[in-house]
Amino acid sequence: MTLGGPSASHPTPRFRADAIVVLGRGLHADGTLPHLARQRVQRAAELFAWETAPRIIFSGRCSLMTDEVPPCSEARAMADHALALGLPPAALLLEEDSRDTIGHAHLVLRTFLEPNDWMSIRVVTSDFHIQRASWVFQKVLGLGFDVSFSPAPSELDHSTIAARARDESDIAAFLMEWLADIPDGDPLALARFIWQEHPGYAATAIMTRGAIQARIAELSRAHRGDDGSAAARPVRIVEL
Repeated sequence: MTLGGPSASHPTPRFRADAIVVLGRGLHADGTLPHLARQRVQRAAELFAWETAPRIIFSGRCSLMTDEVPPCSEARAMADHALALGLPPAALLLEEDSRDTIGHAHLVLRTFLEPNDWMSIRVVTSDFHIQRASWVFQKVLGLGFDVSFSPAPSELDHSTIAARARDESDIAAFLMEWLADIPDGDPLALARFIWQEHPGYAATAIMTRGAIQARIAELSRAHRGDDGSAAARPVRIVEL
């Protein structure tokens, strides 16, 4: 959906991409954006000001790993912040059903890219999430799209960044295992996976959230040579 009037189907020649895509990063209980999400919106606003693309797609409902129902979607909260920064309502598009990075890519594809024949996007996410998000978008979109990434600075301290990097490595290993049988850029196989197997979207999912967390913890121990005798290092899974 748009917040204003209809957008043009194709960018004018001065734009380098069809759309900027901003990935959600959770919400506080009161529906306000955490710092990392605000940084993503700020980065998207900068790209829009530089005429990178004529529109911004905000993607996200709420985290797969939360049981709380937020008062609004991540996409809506990010769009509200963008409006407060002075961005025009007609340039803002919302995808409000995704709950993880796979869902962001798949639902942006199905909701906006395919219907409008948009082939070029600039994806905005936090700096520590770029590598995994890049892998997921290639898995979902394949090589037929022009996809580039623009990191939003997380402004975290070095120890926190190092911990996030370890978490990202563990989550990426799980996703590569989980999606191993899905060819890159196969929309039918991906749709079957999303709507029949994925706990964020399927009515009766094959994999539960608890099983996801347990498997990521196993992979984390294996990567660090832990034989299981020591307490497992908790893996922070805010955005899958």
